[in-house]
Amino acid sequence: MPHINSRPLEGQPSRKHAPPGMALPTRNKGYSQMQPTFQASAHQTPGPDEIDTHVYPVVPRPASPGALSRFKDKVAAAQHKAQLATRETIKTSSLPSSPSGGTLSWRKVAILLPLLLIVLFHAFSLGGAQFAGPQGWASLLGGPVSANNPDLLHTINKQLQANQKNQQHVSITPQQYIDTILHNMTIEQKIGQMMLVQFTGATYSSDISTMVSQYGVGAVLIFYANGNIIDKGQLKGLIQQMQSNSTIPMAVSIDQEGGYVDRLAQLDGMRPSAATIGASNDPAKAKAAGQQDAQDLLSYGINMNLAPVVDVDTLPYSEMHIDQRTFGTTPEQVTQMAGAYLDGLQAGGKVVGTLKHFPGLGRSATDPHFAIPQITASKSELEQVDWAPYRALIKQNKVQSIMVTHEILDAIDPTQPSTLSPKVIKNILRDEFGFKGVIMTDSLTMKGITNYVSQSQAAALAIAAGCDLLMGASSASQVASMIEGIKQALHDGTITQQHIDDSVRRILLMKYHMGLLALPKN
Repeated sequence: MPHINSRPLEGQPSRKHAPPGMALPTRNKGYSQMQPTFQASAHQTPGPDEIDTHVYPVVPRPASPGALSRFKDKVAAAQHKAQLATRETIKTSSLPSSPSGGTLSWRKVAILLPLLLIVLFHAFSLGGAQFAGPQGWASLLGGPVSANNPDLLHTINKQLQANQKNQQHVSITPQQYIDTILHNMTIEQKIGQMMLVQFTGATYSSDISTMVSQYGVGAVLIFYANGNIIDKGQLKGLIQQMQSNSTIPMAVSIDQEGGYVDRLAQLDGMRPSAATIGASNDPAKAKAAGQQDAQDLLSYGINMNLAPVVDVDTLPYSEMHIDQRTFGTTPEQVTQMAGAYLDGLQAGGKVVGTLKHFPGLGRSATDPHFAIPQITASKSELEQVDWAPYRALIKQNKVQSIMVTHEILDAIDPTQPSTLSPKVIKNILRDEFGFKGVIMTDSLTMKGITNYVSQSQAAALAIAAGCDLLMGASSASQVASMIEGIKQALHDGTITQQHIDDSVRRILLMKYHMGLLALPKN
């Protein structure tokens, strides 16, 4: 995420801002005017507003002759009834208006008016988009249409406990437990676990409630710019309410890097930037910073930090350099300091870190919020510099999660953004580096993606490329759109059930390591 107002919701300005009263380091203004831009490949691609709105018709079964005859009789009867009603309406509408005149009696008005007020109240509560969407009327008239089973874990645990009682000296492994959960999940629940959503406001609104309770999203982003953070008590209560309504405990994430990207500065005071920590060349200070962040996050119920940044600072006019978000200018320094920070952050086993931004923003002068960075370095250069910290930290078995951002790598895949490229994610991260943890996308709402494909299409393509967690949806309607896009891709064969199962298995295993999923006890 290139700046402090990263991944803004639609309609919000994409610019830096900090909490009120927060003093920020002085930027190097001399470099800020030197940011060249790169063009994406020349082929035409869909714009951000070109969303797939194709409606797939439902083809009815052929009716029998008898059924067809009965249907025609019903239609004729209904038409006759409508004609009589129309005549009656014309007759009554010509009468003088009075308390007892017109087409509705006062008694009927007294009955219908409260119902109308209830509908209007729910419409305002749900918000226009959600109320008009596929679930809005359903939530009013018949309760929420939900594929989510709130008793999923409780039911599974009871079954496993019963099995353990019947088979003495039999214990279940974490992998067996996760496979059992996976086996009992619907496809909608599985896709929901792959969503990392954001929302506006400081309360548990109907929109985030729908995302959690109805769509069963697996992760949420807490973001100062979205108004999620007011004070300590509010933030803690908000997260507790989200977790209490979640079928499977959620990964609650935040960008807590320190310096310019310090989301909790208003509550806990400013924390040092990665550049400040790196300049000390003292791994003990980096580890202490990680421990402090873990303590801060846990006090609110946040269990996932989208840090540390392991981009190697090789370009003096890059956003990473200007905002002091990197630990150093060499892969050795970044590996040592980011690794020490990660040790401190994850020492308690309750908070996981996320390395970012693979394949690396250290040599990019373009912000993927606004355009697609194009990296011209050779694969050898990338391996020796940009990717060296990832490879080393993965080999040290310290990494639970990696974020992939949106770039064109000429040396690897010049045709599509790295987030959507199997050549980058599967071939490099999975096969060459041997990474078995969770891979998440940077926000799929950035121009670096939406200039290529719609958000719903991007979600399916990211899964096909090897991503597990999909960041970007900021409303229940966007979640629904992404889920439908993924299900359509399953139907078309763009992705397979195995893609989904493998991703959800990795997500659940990460949650087990975070202490969110516990093995059932006898």
